[in-house]
Amino acid sequence: MTTATKAAAVAARRATVAALRDKGLSIRAIAQELTITKDTVYRDIRAVSRDTATPSDQDRRAPVAPNAPDVAPPTATPVSRLADLSRDTPTPTATPPATPAVPCLTVPLDAALLADLATLTRNGSSPQTAIRYALSQAASLYRQAWDAGLYPRDVNPVLGRHQYAPYQPPEQQP
Repeated sequence: MTTATKAAAVAARRATVAALRDKGLSIRAIAQELTITKDTVYRDIRAVSRDTATPSDQDRRAPVAPNAPDVAPPTATPVSRLADLSRDTPTPTATPPATPAVPCLTVPLDAALLADLATLTRNGSSPQTAIRYALSQAASLYRQAWDAGLYPRDVNPVLGRHQYAPYQPPEQQP
């Protein structure tokens, strides 16, 4: 089978997977119907969604006007101090100062980061809340992998699979 034939077969399979997914079939049902593995279905769904993704509104915005006033960015916490702020380190026992300084980290927002942030705030949450939640989830995964001994602490864990909890709509209050 030539490379072009393989590519055409993969494209046809991905189109079929996308059509079945649009009909509401689960990954398992699609895999059974097409006699392929669930991992293949998952990869195909990701590839289709990646290929058909449109840039978010954040990516299409015009750059800041040249006559916009300069605003001083907040002072960033030095990288050397970030380790002191980790949840993995014990809290100091000394009495905190009367007005503790709030650490601030400045990160340049490129197009990919803005698109991810737009996705995380699509549900109406603020950027700060979305970033807090995403960092909390990532840090929890790192700690679990390190504590279980799956990865050494100087290596970033790789998340291979994930599973969503079933959606539970909030109960209506009378």
